[in-house]
Amino acid sequence: MENLLHISVSPHIHGKKTTRSFMLDVVIALLPATIAGCVIFGLRALLVVAVAIASCVASEFIFNLILKRKQTVDDFSAIVTGLLLALNLPANIPIWQVIVASVFAIIVVKCVFGGLGCNIVNPAITARVFMLVAFSSFLRKRMVLLQFLLLKLLDFEQFQQ
Repeated sequence: MENLLHISVSPHIHGKKTTRSFMLDVVIALLPATIAGCVIFGLRALLVVAVAIASCVASEFIFNLILKRKQTVDDFSAIVTGLLLALNLPANIPIWQVIVASVFAIIVVKCVFGGLGCNIVNPAITARVFMLVAFSSFLRKRMVLLQFLLLKLLDFEQFQQ
């Protein structure tokens, strides 16, 4: 009777899919939103996406290199983090702030806690919250401007009658 319960560490289900293939599926799933963002907000949004992804990958590579850990850049998790972060930032954000957010997401939130699967919160969203706290005046001004433009676009006066 004692052998009916087997306790082990995760993952409990094993299959042929690897972390890399799961992350590639996420990247493919995010491509339509990324393309739409680039069409709506222009080439500046594409620049933010490229810088966020490149900064995340470089941060993880350098962190692992300095600490002499196995390189995990090829699992695409840094690419997913960079893409998610870029999709959460305004298109007109200064590029240096994108780099700061990317480094924070990868090094502080992901790598310090042990890497993929060991972090206690989502790195991309935590970096977005960090940016909101650290650079709140910049992001708040942009959000107010965006809300104003959306209300103008929707012709808000027709809803007030």
